[in-house]
Amino acid sequence: MVRCPLHEDNTPSCSIHLEKGLWRCHSCGGGGSSYDLIMRKENVDFLGARAFAASLNIPAGSAGGGGELVSGSAYGGRRKVAGRKGAQPGAGGYVPAWRRR
Repeated sequence: MVRCPLHEDNTPSCSIHLEKGLWRCHSCGGGGSSYDLIMRKENVDFLGARAFAASLNIPAGSAGGGGELVSGSAYGGRRKVAGRKGAQPGAGGYVPAWRRR
């Protein structure tokens, strides 16, 4: 989450999906591609946004960083859910509250 560059923002309300190149401000409702953000911020058309992005000298495919891929989650994967004691394999480990007694 970052502060939206399109309006005054006291708290970070804009999320950016680096792999997809998309952004969404949960405060003003704006969103789109990186070119959409440049077009709105710099008040230019698509060709102007493309030229502006090219002037930044950011390698294609990197998210503004050193080209390394960064996971979107600190967790990095799903953990295995432990099953109940005595349950058959593949029977699942979650029991809904209404079923517990």
